[in-house]
Amino acid sequence: MTEANPQQRLRWLLGDVLMGTPGLRALALVSTDGLPLVAVDEHCPVEELATLVAGINGLAGGLTALLELGGLKRTVVTLDEGTLVLMSVDATACLAAYTSADCDLSVAAFQMARLVEQAGHVLTPHVRQEATR
Repeated sequence: MTEANPQQRLRWLLGDVLMGTPGLRALALVSTDGLPLVAVDEHCPVEELATLVAGINGLAGGLTALLELGGLKRTVVTLDEGTLVLMSVDATACLAAYTSADCDLSVAAFQMARLVEQAGHVLTPHVRQEATR
């Protein structure tokens, strides 16, 4: 049996969270400079999402620096029919999810935080470089 490549392993990790969280529509790992790394929903507009996430993270990070409130952990954008949740992995990557309006955001945020905490070591610069190939 062959070992899965880094992108496939990341896809499995994200897919487990997506399937185990009711109301979660899509989950993607994106770089903070706007590059998509891995998405687990084929309907996810990952290229556009990565660009928007980079912009939102930049603005939110600027706000935290201006107000001297420490590092950026999570950004939530509430929409009429769902929510966009962004969670920092480190200074170079962000986990982005969008949900349906009826999603329990506390469950979604918990699952995302657990993924970042437990699998953050997998999201190393080397693995990210392999994932984008």
